[in-house]
Amino acid sequence: MTEKTASRNETLTTYVGDVHALVTHGLQALERQVVNLRNVSHKDALPAVVEGQRMLERQKAALEARIESLGGSATAPVKDAVTAVAGVAAGLINAVRPSETVKSLRDDAAFFSGLGIAYLLLYTTAKGLSDPDTSVLAQEGYEDAARMVMHLDGILPKVTIEELREGRLDVSDVTEQVKAMVTKAWDRAAPLGT
Repeated sequence: MTEKTASRNETLTTYVGDVHALVTHGLQALERQVVNLRNVSHKDALPAVVEGQRMLERQKAALEARIESLGGSATAPVKDAVTAVAGVAAGLINAVRPSETVKSLRDDAAFFSGLGIAYLLLYTTAKGLSDPDTSVLAQEGYEDAARMVMHLDGILPKVTIEELREGRLDVSDVTEQVKAMVTKAWDRAAPLGT
């Protein structure tokens, strides 16, 4: 292996390892949520978290295989910096709202948004370094994260209304209005600043 190839593989291994650390951290949180949400009344919540857990398990295995194929070790400890940042963010988010179900889904949406950005950076790096295998892995991860964020956007308004009603608040069902707002906000054709 040439020095240039070794440096390229080290860079790719570092980036894949960072995403692996993030996925591992998120998987631990979702595993706890699966237990905590087993008996909630919101029928959309647990299936969403279980699907997120399955998605992260698949991604973790794929990332580990890629790290090893690049000459790295997937058994290395989780990156402290990534874990610390993710942990601090989760801690701040947890302090915002006392409701377990909405809080969990909100935290998941924030996590999967950040994970999507991590995959975007990995995809850019892999494409720039002409690594088609890592590019495909990163593209699939980005698409998974985007689908999960969109799914959570779709169920969070309903779960929020349900929780407000459980708190004995007289709240209107504005789910469709919220969905319309989300659709408008994610219109990629709309120019920035309008």
